[in-house]
Amino acid sequence: MQNNNEALADTLNELIRINFDRVYGYEKAASEAENIDIDLKAIFREYADVSRGYITHWQQQVRALGQEPAEDSTVRGKVYRVWMDVKSAVTAHDRESIINSCVFGEKAAIDAYEDALATNSHLPDDHRLEITNQKAKLQAAHKTMEMYASAHEKIG
Repeated sequence: MQNNNEALADTLNELIRINFDRVYGYEKAASEAENIDIDLKAIFREYADVSRGYITHWQQQVRALGQEPAEDSTVRGKVYRVWMDVKSAVTAHDRESIINSCVFGEKAAIDAYEDALATNSHLPDDHRLEITNQKAKLQAAHKTMEMYASAHEKIG
């Protein structure tokens, strides 16, 4: 049976992995977007940087629990598979496909944060607040990607 620190570390490690997935996905999207898509490249890099900050934060919290933090994404991770779709979409350098994959990826990340908030392990108030704040930022990123997608639907 897991003690509370181990269970909490497992929950936080899932957030770390999800953010690694997000970093990899946005880095790939930024590298594959057309040079003319300066706006998207900047947003993708910003979102990857934000997730790097989240990774660092949660790794410190896991270490403070006396546990080993996740150091990378996992192939088994549900968001990893989502971001692999980004790789497929960006191969054709299709702006609309890239954006739609990012919308889907952001939704998956939000779902993972909701899972963390619903965990059965005791979630300290400061962690709950941080998860809620990060989730709100993910929701804002999701909304931004949806706005880009909507604009492309109107153009196309």
